[in-house]
Amino acid sequence: MDTFVPLTPEHFDDLEALFNSDAVTRGCFCMWWRQSAREWKQSSAGERRERFREVVGEGPPGLLAYRDGRPLAWVQVTPRRAVPRFNGPRAASRPAPDPADPDSVWALSCFFIHREGRGGGLMTPLAAAACNFAAERGATAVDAAPVAPKGRLIWGDGYTGIVSALERAGFRPVEQRTERRWLMRWTPP
Repeated sequence: MDTFVPLTPEHFDDLEALFNSDAVTRGCFCMWWRQSAREWKQSSAGERRERFREVVGEGPPGLLAYRDGRPLAWVQVTPRRAVPRFNGPRAASRPAPDPADPDSVWALSCFFIHREGRGGGLMTPLAAAACNFAAERGATAVDAAPVAPKGRLIWGDGYTGIVSALERAGFRPVEQRTERRWLMRWTPP
């Protein structure tokens, strides 16, 4: 049985172990969405790790999934203002429709599922748990910018989510942003 736990400082070592298990995630520490392109290029993997450790100290920026006591997956979910790069045209761009309170719309911006958990449907319950986590903290909506793959995923293709998995979690399409990328939105029932 999988359990979902907010990422707090006492779980940071588990996130680090999870990220170090795959070359795709080494050095990112979910700072891609939080930094400008220039900041990203100028920072080292160690600097990004330490900056993300500070972010975690400010409050949980997402959830870890555990199976049999071991970290298996991660999802980042935060107010959209915390991930400014997510708001760019290549990802989700502006929230649609724009809310009266911009902090009320959150972004489900990044997934990482360890290879032992891939292909088993874990993304859907993890996304649902992340949305409930956001709603408990005042989110009136959660946006995502998943891909609709036309074939087999390669490298880290699905790190923003997969359209079909997010549909099963209750997300609805808002609009197609590129040939493969969609803006989707979840609202509390």
